[in-house]
Amino acid sequence: MTQSSRSIRTANSNGRPNSSHQTITRVLRQARGRLNPRDIPGFTATFGPKDDPGLTQSEVAHLLGVSTKWYRSLELGKPRTYSKQFLQAVRRVLKLNQEEWETVWRLTQGRPAPDSAPRPTTVDAVPPSLRRFIDAQSWPAYLCNRRWDLLYYNSAALRDYPWILHGTNVMIWVLTYPEARTQLIDWEQDWAIPMIAQLRYHAELWKEDFGLQTLVSEVLADPAARALWDSPDLPVMPHPSATATRKLYLPRRGAEEFEVLLLTMQVDDMPSNRMMIVIPAAQEKAVAG
Repeated sequence: MTQSSRSIRTANSNGRPNSSHQTITRVLRQARGRLNPRDIPGFTATFGPKDDPGLTQSEVAHLLGVSTKWYRSLELGKPRTYSKQFLQAVRRVLKLNQEEWETVWRLTQGRPAPDSAPRPTTVDAVPPSLRRFIDAQSWPAYLCNRRWDLLYYNSAALRDYPWILHGTNVMIWVLTYPEARTQLIDWEQDWAIPMIAQLRYHAELWKEDFGLQTLVSEVLADPAARALWDSPDLPVMPHPSATATRKLYLPRRGAEEFEVLLLTMQVDDMPSNRMMIVIPAAQEKAVAG
């Protein structure tokens, strides 16, 4: 038996595993119990209205993109080969704090948790005037580089996209985070395929960019994204269309669908970066009318 297998098993007086008293079971159950379903974008549309706090095992499994049986095995402390990507998704979905994350990682892997801090950003490299402009937007706005690493974002972006707390790459979130497929309506056609087309274009344009090629490898490690990589429906446009609307769900807005436009801007002093503003399509249509 491996160290990680031994470490997540306890025994009662009869020498049999007692899952109700295992540390990992308590940690994950408590985390599930304190979640507010209304804070999870797309939850109501997927599972229906829910007034009581807490998520069931099957609800958590759906958000993780795995079977209920697989997630239940983790919560019961059963020794399995749990991948780093799966455990990190558990951390995001259940909003584990640092101590809880360290506990879950050690009890499943038998070693200290790796440095899981978000990719470093270069906020200091963003001109103060540009930061003020982004902060002043009432709509979600952010600045990213050609690898889609976030360099700066405003409070509206953090409000609508909770994933920002756990990662700072837009492409990774859209294409590989299971919970993105719950928030983004028509994920494959309206979100994933256009972004894969952009990623392929950038990867071919900057073949010597090691960070960009690493990003491609990380995206292709996801089976759903890999299946779309050679899709015959990939658009030609290497950037988001300013006229194509997309739909998504927002935290605390239930099953209400929000139609948005993605407006990109380039700053002359930062030619390899671009700013994105997520604009409600309804307001755009009202102005046009």
